[in-house]
Amino acid sequence: MSYLELKGVEKYYGDFHAIKGINLNIQKGEFVVFVGPSGCGKSTLLRMIAGLEEINGGDLVLDGNNITDTLPSKRDLAMVFQSYALYPHMTVEENMSFALRIAKEDPAVIKEKVEQAAAKLNLTDYLKRTPKELSGGQRQRVAIGRAIVRAPKVFLFDEPLSNLDAALRGQTRVEIAHLHRELNATSIYVTHDQVEAMTLADRVVVMQAGVIEQCGSPMELYERPANKFVAQFIGMPKMNLMPANMIPGQSDAAVEVGVRPEHFTLTAVGEGQLNGRVEMVEALGNETLIHVELEGSNEMVIVRQYEQTSVRPDEQVGINYDASQLHCFDAQGQAIR
Repeated sequence: MSYLELKGVEKYYGDFHAIKGINLNIQKGEFVVFVGPSGCGKSTLLRMIAGLEEINGGDLVLDGNNITDTLPSKRDLAMVFQSYALYPHMTVEENMSFALRIAKEDPAVIKEKVEQAAAKLNLTDYLKRTPKELSGGQRQRVAIGRAIVRAPKVFLFDEPLSNLDAALRGQTRVEIAHLHRELNATSIYVTHDQVEAMTLADRVVVMQAGVIEQCGSPMELYERPANKFVAQFIGMPKMNLMPANMIPGQSDAAVEVGVRPEHFTLTAVGEGQLNGRVEMVEALGNETLIHVELEGSNEMVIVRQYEQTSVRPDEQVGINYDASQLHCFDAQGQAIR
């Protein structure tokens, strides 16, 4: 039996149908990441689970109990916000212990829980400081610590790293992954960042316009996307798409064919399955991205190489593709298996 179940969950804002009958089962100890473009409903769905947005239809069940109409404070969930949501006049210790003090837990128990959480998060030396004396990464760890001390059934993360710089995002991402394993927690995490989704998740839920387009492991979504939207949303650079008539031997139902950049290879002009002109070369150190305009069309594709290249803009090149790695899509954008 699933630990957290969303059964036909709906959300309306007036006439606008924001969340359209979401069904999702999450297992105990699982790390599930919601991703999708801005406005797809991922943060709204998280807030509905937290009880911060009303559920207009369907049911939310946690550990066998229907919590659809339960007050947020009674749901046994803890949310970590993008903005940290720390009390500026309180110390780190006071912020982390706030919910426990409101619940009138024993002071000795509170002290022990805060100290344990602080040790896990490398915050022991900062317990007497206020938020303004901390870096952005430290503030985010305090927000996570405040959730940990409550020992909730589910942790909810709403884009917790979006206010951090790139280096801190990488470091904090590792810390969150480590904490999840150490606590054996059940976590739901919202992000627009593919790297966070692909590295943290047991399962990724890709959303668009209030519906789930696909749910699966990171590599399942990357290697077997259910449709054109998922194929181009997951992966950076995104999957190349070309008219099916450019690739011989495809199904009659195929309208477009997709190829990941790493499944193209360059060769001499006239020796490839396709030919084109190099438009731009991006040398990124660990990889090189070569933008090529295909011959006989205005289609632009990206070829990824894990080595340096001698090709230059305006050079004519041949391109080969791995036929076993082609993705075919029908007129509705659905994958043809």
